[in-house]
Order: sequence, then structure tokens, then C-alpha cells
Amino acid sequence: MNLKGLITRLLDKMIEVKYYNENIKKEVFEFLRLKFPSYENSNYIKLEITDLEDFNLKIESDFFKGEILVEKTSDIREQKILIKQKLYKALKPHFESYDKWGILTGVRPVKLIIKLLRNYSDLEVMNILKFKYFVAEDLVEYLMDIAKRELKVICPIDPKSYSIYVHIPFCPSKCSYCSFQTQIYNSKVADDYIERLVKDLERESFYFKGEPKSIYIGGGTPTSIGVKSLQKIIKILNSRYGNPSEFTVECGRPDTISRDMLLMLKEEGVNRISINPQSMNDITLNKIGRNHSVKDIYNSFSLARDLGFDFINMDLIVGLPREGITDNKKTLKEILKLNPENITVHTLSIKNGSKLYEEKYRGSNSIENIFDFIDKETYSVGYYPYYLYRQKRMIGNGENVGYSKEGFESIYNIYMMEEKQSIIGFGMSSSSKFFFPKEDRIESIMNFRNIKDYIERNDEIFSKKLNYYRDFKF
Repeated sequence: MNLKGLITRLLDKMIEVKYYNENIKKEVFEFLRLKFPSYENSNYIKLEITDLEDFNLKIESDFFKGEILVEKTSDIREQKILIKQKLYKALKPHFESYDKWGILTGVRPVKLIIKLLRNYSDLEVMNILKFKYFVAEDLVEYLMDIAKRELKVICPIDPKSYSIYVHIPFCPSKCSYCSFQTQIYNSKVADDYIERLVKDLERESFYFKGEPKSIYIGGGTPTSIGVKSLQKIIKILNSRYGNPSEFTVECGRPDTISRDMLLMLKEEGVNRISINPQSMNDITLNKIGRNHSVKDIYNSFSLARDLGFDFINMDLIVGLPREGITDNKKTLKEILKLNPENITVHTLSIKNGSKLYEEKYRGSNSIENIFDFIDKETYSVGYYPYYLYRQKRMIGNGENVGYSKEGFESIYNIYMMEEKQSIIGFGMSSSSKFFFPKEDRIESIMNFRNIKDYIERNDEIFSKKLNYYRDFKF
């Protein structure tokens, strides 16, 4: 095969959507990618949209070739729904995996339900999900239950309420699935970063009169910067902003957790921590680049309990390399033995920038059975799902679900996911989201993603945030 023929063949292995409106184009592409994940890298689906009196969808692929007419509407949101409805009905026999999400493609499906519940009865919302969005009946009930639990936390809405997120971009090593803007801990870089972060926290504190609802220090691995550096940040938060009802620090990696670290967190008022195994399989931990063992997880958790932490989250990931359903079941059962207050189950998302993406790891699409198992096992010992979100390129068209014991729901997770509160971001890659309750909308300002730009240029971001601070008067 000559070079031209090879290039043509490679270009054919893709999903391609042609249309002038980027909003519609992106959503149709995402719908096709979710239903046909392997077609992003092999085979092809080409869809060309033209609109005259009606929309005409011209589809060409190895499993379907033809045209579909879609009636026009002046509402672009409804237009996207109509297009996806037609595609769903025509292409459903060819979907690559079990489909339960219908035409929903967004990151925050529960947010849609909460919005619908403002104007419709429970039964009407359930019917909208089933017959307009084609969501499977068992998933509808599941999502409705989560929405009702979230509403107990976020209602009534306080327009002056806010939370704080602080990003620490350092880790002891880079996990193979990680695509975040993180780097291996370096004391010199970390010192410069913390100096900038503290400056931002001190300067912006003058625009906040009330205490935050919650504070969340995430990363990265915040505990990787050491006791003194992390304590410096926490002391600024406590002295300048006040004590929130929920203060979370992602300890994350057991190899960064020590008695001194936990004692400091306890002394400074941190009342929720995360200890994240991801897997309870030593072979897997080594494979994904985590410098700790399963034994380290047990030891860290036991130490945290002994020192009085009674609000602990633990993460696990479904779909890691060389792991199957049996491995996932083992991980869950071992975590349940530890009896944390929260368990967060992530479906592996293979994103640009991660080692797994570079290695072209695709994972398995057959993961739906593990979620049935997780739901039953967690429910049987007193946990229930309290928030849910989705990400792009999740294997098996899965989801991320947070499970909680009664009364231990993370308020930060709910507010962050449902976007019903202003959340102020500090540190590189963090975003500040300003919530306008009357219009039910969010306006975001993103900090620089590059650490050098953040350290040297973040005054530019402060000037943008200042306009909101003057209007909101937190």
C-alpha cells in the first residue's frame, strides 16, 4: 500500500461529524463516541448534517448507511435532543455495549433531574427520563433517589454561601491513569508554589466576611508536601476564612501519611480525610505506579482511626489494567471491612496526557455487572449512593458514584457536582465558579494550568475574580 493509501485508511478509522454549528456537532460526536467507543480508533462512522426545511443526517459506516430526517425547532437544546433521539432509535441495534443512559451525554445527569423537579412531579420527571431521554427504568429510579438525597443538602439555597477548593499539584509518583496537571514533588518548586498560594489566600480573604460552608484541599496529593508546608496553608485558611462545617484533606496515598501528619490535621480542625487505595491488589498497585502496598493502606487507615478521625473516604477504580470483576469485588470487600464513612467508586477514564492513553489501553466494556454488585454490597451494610457524575472516555460508558453512610454525605462533593453554590478555587488548574441563583447559572474563572504561569502571572486572574467579589460580597 502506498503512503497516500495508508493515510486514507488511517483517516477512515474515526468518528467524524460535519456541521457548521459547533454546539450541535460536539454533542452529536459525544453521543456517537459513547455508543461506539472503539470507533474512535478503529473502523469509521461519518455523519454529515445539513438543514434546510428539516435536518438531514447522512450516515455512513460499516454497520449502517442511510439518511435520517429530523424536524426543525427554534430551541437549540430541543434540537439536540431530537437529533439524538433519531440517532438512538436508528443505531441502537448496533451499540457496542449495554445501554442504560439513553441519549444523556452530560457530566452531571443528576443536575438535570434536580432542575426538572422544580417544575414537574416525581412521576412526570421519571416519565421524561424514560420516554424523552430513553434512560433505563432501573437507572431512572437510582438517579431519582440520588437527586432527592442531594436536595436535602443543597436546599434552601443561600446566595452568600460559598466553599473553597485548594489545589496542591504534587505527588510522590505519577499514576499511569492520571491526566491531571501534577508533578513529582520537588522541594524548591513546591516552596515557590506555596509562597504564591499563600499570597493569594491572604489577599483574597479580605473579600469574605462569612465562613465557608466547606473547604477541600485536593490534588495531586496534598500530604506529599510535608507537615510544615501543609500546616502553613491550613493555618492561613483557618485564620483568614474561619472554620467550615466540613474540612477535607485528600491524604490519598498511604506513603504520604504519618502520625505527625495526621496529628497536625486533627489539631488544625480537618474533620474529613481521604485514604485512597484504588485497588487492594499489590500487583495492580505496582503496575499503575503507586509506591505503597495493601498493608500500607491498612496501617494508614488504622492509624487515622486511632487518632480520632471518624469521617474517612476511600476511593477505588473499576477497570484498571489486568483487573477483572473478581479483583474489583475483592477490593470492595476489603474496603468494607475497614468501614469508612464514604466510598467513592470511579470508572477508569482514559484521558489524553495519561500513560495509559499513550499505551493505547482500552480497558473492558463489560463492567456493568460490577456496579450491580457494588450497589448490593454497599446497601447491605448501610451505605447509599449520594452523588454521581460521568467523565469522557470512561470505559464501558460507566460512571463515578459516591456512597455514604447516613449523615456522612460530603457537602462539598454535592455542591461542587450540582453547581448550586459559589466555589472559590486557589492554586494552579483550579477554577472559581460563581453561582447566580436567580438565573440558576454558573460563571467560571480558571487559574493558569502551568505552574510557572501560575506563580508568575496569577495576578491577572485575581483582577478577574475581583469583579465578582465586589458584586457578591460573600
